[in-house]
Amino acid sequence: MDDEEVAANALEQLGLTEYEARCFVALTRIPHGTAKEVAKVADVPRSRVYETMDRLQDRGLVEVQQGEPRTFQAVSIDTAVRILRKEYESHVDTVERTLRRMEPVYKESQQAVWAISDHEQVTERVLDLVTDAADELVLIALDEELVSERVLTAVSEAEDRGVSVHLGTDDETVREAFADRDLGEAVFTTSLVEWFGSRDEPPRIGRLLMVDRGPVLASAVHDGGLPGVPNETAAWSDGVDHGFATFAERVLSYELLEHVTDGSVSVEDVADSSDDGE
Repeated sequence: MDDEEVAANALEQLGLTEYEARCFVALTRIPHGTAKEVAKVADVPRSRVYETMDRLQDRGLVEVQQGEPRTFQAVSIDTAVRILRKEYESHVDTVERTLRRMEPVYKESQQAVWAISDHEQVTERVLDLVTDAADELVLIALDEELVSERVLTAVSEAEDRGVSVHLGTDDETVREAFADRDLGEAVFTTSLVEWFGSRDEPPRIGRLLMVDRGPVLASAVHDGGLPGVPNETAAWSDGVDHGFATFAERVLSYELLEHVTDGSVSVEDVADSSDDGE
């Protein structure tokens, strides 16, 4: 029995259908794919791929790029494991071991923006990006419900390993949460951050994140969330070779210039970043 079959069987034990398991395993073997490509790799009927991907997206295991045709990619192995572990702890070790063996060593950067439709999925992507930060992260958070203990821990650990951390907010509760983790000196407020926070009409800006002047994420909070569970959606891109990512990178870089006074960020830094994205 090969790794693909072992992983698919384990995912079925964790509650996925046969087609869900086979399509998810297929997406871990390729950087991304259309319904036609997924059907070919997974050996499932193409007519069943879209409904299968919708269910996998609802579970937080797949992200979708809207277009003609739609393109799909699996969330990172780490994110998938966190989600599945919550449901069925006893089967996770098998899934993690086999899927990691099949994960591509390199996933090419795409000029694409990926949509995330659920608050938990947004948080998982934020955790992935913060965990991967090597040099710098900028996080603007405008709602205390979006700054969970897991996010605070990930940001604190990033600072501990030497990442330059900049945290923007105009919310006093969020500021206190950062201060409680000894992150108070990293907090800033600018007129743009204050303007973002003053917009009460839905959807409201929830989180803006930039890591290493590359991957960016922007989230919005909508009305209709459950108590303690924000109705949050987001879009993210893994590089500045896309219009959305370039715009977000320029805005966040400008905000750094507005608040950083220790010389760690300069006009030349932003210019260099702009040249790299061209």
